[in-house]
Amino acid sequence: MKNLLLLSTALSVGAVPGAWAQDADNPADKDDIEVITVTAQFREQSVTDVPIAITAYDGNFLDTIGVDEFDELSAFTPGFVVQEQSVNNPGFVLRGITSDDGASNIEPRVSVFQNGVSISRSRGSIVQLFDLERVEVLKGPQGTLFGRSAQIGAVHVITNKPKNEFEGGAEAEFGNLGQVALNGYVNVPLVDERAAFRVAATYETRDGFIDNTEGDDLNGTDSFAARASLRLTPSDTFTFDLIGHYATDNPPGTSFKSGVIPALGGTTDPNDFASLNTFGGFLGGADLSVDREIFDITAIASWQVNDSWSVVTTAAYREFDSLEIFDPDGTAFDIFIFAEDAEGEQFSADTRISYDDGGRFRGFFGGGVFYEEGSQAVPLGFDIGNTVALFSSLAAVGPAADGTAFFGGSLPIAQAFLSGDPAVLAATLGAAGIPQGVFQIEEFTNFSDNSSFDIFGEIEYDLTDRLTFTAGGRFTRDDKETLFASGISQPNPVTPLIIGSPALLVGDTGGIVSSDAFSDIDNSFTGFSWRAVLRYEISDNANVYANYSRGRRPQVIEDNFTTLADGSAEADFIVIPDETVDSYEIGAKGSFFEDRLTLDVAAYYYDYTNFQTTVTVDAGPGVPPDFVLVNGGTADSIGVEAGLLARPVENLDIFATYAYNRGRFDDFDADGNPQIFAGNQFRLSPDHSFSVGFNFEYPTEVGTFYITPTYTWKSSVFFEDENQTAFNVIDPASGSAVFGVPSVSQGSFGLLNIRGGVRLFDDMVELQVYVENALDEDFIIDGGNTGGAFGIPTFIAGPPIFYGGGISVKF
Repeated sequence: MKNLLLLSTALSVGAVPGAWAQDADNPADKDDIEVITVTAQFREQSVTDVPIAITAYDGNFLDTIGVDEFDELSAFTPGFVVQEQSVNNPGFVLRGITSDDGASNIEPRVSVFQNGVSISRSRGSIVQLFDLERVEVLKGPQGTLFGRSAQIGAVHVITNKPKNEFEGGAEAEFGNLGQVALNGYVNVPLVDERAAFRVAATYETRDGFIDNTEGDDLNGTDSFAARASLRLTPSDTFTFDLIGHYATDNPPGTSFKSGVIPALGGTTDPNDFASLNTFGGFLGGADLSVDREIFDITAIASWQVNDSWSVVTTAAYREFDSLEIFDPDGTAFDIFIFAEDAEGEQFSADTRISYDDGGRFRGFFGGGVFYEEGSQAVPLGFDIGNTVALFSSLAAVGPAADGTAFFGGSLPIAQAFLSGDPAVLAATLGAAGIPQGVFQIEEFTNFSDNSSFDIFGEIEYDLTDRLTFTAGGRFTRDDKETLFASGISQPNPVTPLIIGSPALLVGDTGGIVSSDAFSDIDNSFTGFSWRAVLRYEISDNANVYANYSRGRRPQVIEDNFTTLADGSAEADFIVIPDETVDSYEIGAKGSFFEDRLTLDVAAYYYDYTNFQTTVTVDAGPGVPPDFVLVNGGTADSIGVEAGLLARPVENLDIFATYAYNRGRFDDFDADGNPQIFAGNQFRLSPDHSFSVGFNFEYPTEVGTFYITPTYTWKSSVFFEDENQTAFNVIDPASGSAVFGVPSVSQGSFGLLNIRGGVRLFDDMVELQVYVENALDEDFIIDGGNTGGAFGIPTFIAGPPIFYGGGISVKF
């Protein structure tokens, strides 16, 4: 194969074993495994020489196995999970810690970089993986190398740059559910080999795999991206790259299906059909959908001053604009309809000066600036009567203990909701005198105007011919201006309605009511992150290392709105302390038996202070709960990761990986006080995971046939830090169960993927077939969500079996 298929699937340094690649011009029947070259430490190194837990994936390999999304990439990287609710709402999880907040005032925990530029903001961080040189996944705090947002790791996407040769390629793939995927690139040399231009594009569409009785099918794909790159090399010592990237995504909405209220005529099974809707003319009557657009431009200048000194300067501009409309109650009822409208604009520039004269000492230093403006508006639409009915029935439940909670609401209304039928609910509420059809919108918006200045540096010194010491740090100053706004509009007159105790008064307004509150705060913070590493070279092919590093997530300015008795809101703010993690790691990696076998193992311990997490706070009877970022106290995580890649005979490669990660909240905080999540498992963090597979090729006179089956498995996960398990809601009067609330979790499961095909005409033409989730495993990728805050958790189904085939040509 062009690049042995298991480059990622298997091993990479640290978290998974050492990444590797095979040159596209070399046959796959070589005896040895070629190790990939990476730039994780800002210089070219063999991945086995880097004393960091890093997984590297060659672009040719990713093309071969059909990986073009981050969640597919993560399936082959133990310790790394990417959860894509949608392209607009991803979660990056490294070694048990999740980075997925879309608020403009909260920093990511995981840095996502593209060509040396941070694209870490959650709503703009998912990009299509096409025409790549490689992807590097670094685990553990990487603040020294990648900045403050790399508190627990970094993902670096490096695209193909123009070459001084003419080449191109095109690929078409077709599959079930109407899948069409088209990719292509062209590279053209210019100006006597002193300039070159490259353009690449990708497009994919697939129908939604969740049928929806109330509208378009859900959980589909519709994405387009294009990239143009210009490289100028006016001399042998100077290179200038200019890269422009554009992407747009317009898939159908996401199925947040209720686990309590069944679909109309259906069940609560998240993998079955759903009944999700919009109503009330919300945002002009728009459908459940995602609409996202991204543009960025990057300039990179590299100058080799002399044999010892080099300078690299990177400057970039980026903007994104996204709107996602979703049904948070996950039912056919007109209860809630929400949206998230996020946008961001950023500029960054940094310069790095490196020294390496081939002696014992080398290092780099530099500085950078980063500026961004962003906002996140969350309009919340709801039918007042249906919402009041929900809070007086299904949401009127006491705390759960020992698998049981007691019901304290209206049993007839609860039974009407549990029917899943709007007609039944309408009749029940009509008999109770509760009006329907009164639509209200609340909107919460956060704005952020952030600027930061960084100074960083690192030295590396060979204490002996085999022992090397590395130390580095980064100082950051953040200037944050944050504005919070809250407003309510009620477009329809309402009949006075009193429900609950204390009473909830709704209506008699006769028109539009608006209540607005604003909170504006400007503050500055500073922080320092560092790392220290010892690497010992056991032999020319094997190394061991130990490192200690400090990661940091900056302070968060958070709103603190208070609802007053007259219904207006009073604004205030709080500052959540910066979250820090101390990381201790040891590892070993190497290649053996004349490079026929690579092995990797790493063990680590993380100690967290001021762990930032979001909780649901009861705002009172009949009032939607608040989602509040809080200081979760202290937590720790311990893990071991290992993997191997073997080529026992020509044309056969075998790989296997395993990861153990136990991330838990401590029972007590640093002051000895009990913690709210004491002993709970980190969300989206399986304790165990593994992958296994092989790649076999069979050359013939016709062409080279190949097959690559892979199997990935993960143990159970919780989707929320509360770790909610299943419980029954009991009517205290009769002692019988009214309804059940499922566990907000996913049990252990595995996925089998198979790809096979043939390469013809000296690998210029390739025919391929594939099947993903070959056993058609039912699983979910998320649970709880907004509906969980209202007592009706929702769940998102994972993809079912996908299959298809395609053809690719190169010239």
